[in-house]
Amino acid sequence: MPTTRSKSVGADNAATFEEVETSATSGSGEVRELRSQLAALTNLVTQQAAAAARQQADAARRQEARMQRLENLLLQQAAAREAQVPVPPAPVEVVAPRGSSPTLDTSRTAPAVAPREEGEERERLMNRLNEFRRCSPRIFDGEKADHWIVEKWLMHMEKLFRDTFVEKRDRVWLATHHLDGEAYSWWLGIQDNPNTDLAAISWKRFKELLLEHYFPDSVKRKMEQDLRSMRQEDWTVAEYEREFSRLLHCVPFVVRDDEDKARIFERELRPSIFRLVQSSNLQTY
Repeated sequence: MPTTRSKSVGADNAATFEEVETSATSGSGEVRELRSQLAALTNLVTQQAAAAARQQADAARRQEARMQRLENLLLQQAAAREAQVPVPPAPVEVVAPRGSSPTLDTSRTAPAVAPREEGEERERLMNRLNEFRRCSPRIFDGEKADHWIVEKWLMHMEKLFRDTFVEKRDRVWLATHHLDGEAYSWWLGIQDNPNTDLAAISWKRFKELLLEHYFPDSVKRKMEQDLRSMRQEDWTVAEYEREFSRLLHCVPFVVRDDEDKARIFERELRPSIFRLVQSSNLQTY
C-alpha cells in the first residue's frame, strides 16, 4: 500500500513538471512573436521615414527646377520686349548746299532696353512673387481635371489679384508659379512651343487656354446632354435649381434667353410642381 502511494506522488510531480515546461515553451513562443511584430513595425516606420525623405527631396528638386525655369522665363520675356523695340538709326548728316549750315536728322525713336533695366524688372517680379505668396495662394496640379476645380482655382486667383492690387501684366506670371504636376507640365509645353508669343498671353487668354485644355468640347457636349435630360425626381426644388444652374453655367449656349431658360427648367419639374408653376405663367427664370 505505501508503494502505490509513492508511485502516485511521482506521477503527479512528473505531470506538474510537464505543465511548467509547456507553459515556459508557450511563453517563449509569445516573446518570439512579439519580437517579430516589433521588428516588422520598426521596418515599416523606417520605410515610411525613407519615403517621406524621398518626397521632400523630390519637392526640393521640383522647386529648384521651377526657380530655374522662372529665371529662364524672365530672360525670355526681357529678350522678347527688347526685340519688339526698334533700334534707333545712326544719325545721318545731310549735306547742305554751299552757303548753308549742315543739318542733322532728329527723328524720335524709342530707347532700347538696357541691361540695368532688365535686372530691375527681374527684381521687381521676384519681390511681387514673394509678396503674393504671403497670401497663401492655392496650387493647381491638374490631377483631378474637373471643370469646377479649374473654375474655383481661377476665381481664387482673381480674388487674390483684386485684394493685392496685382497689375494685369503680372497676373499670368504669378498664376503660373502656382501650377504643379500635370498642370505645370501643360504650361511648360506652351512655353516650349516656338510659335508661342508669351508676351501676348493676357490673363483672359490664359484662362481660355486652361479651360480649353481641361474643359474640351467633348465634356461640354456631355454637360449639355446632362442638362437637357435632367429630371427633378427626388430632389427638392432648391437642389434641382442648384444643379441646373451649375450645368448651365458651363454650357450657357444651350438657352437663348431668360424665357427659354425658364421653359427648360420648369419642364423637368415633378408634375405637381410643374402644374403649380405653369399656372403662374412665369416668363423669366
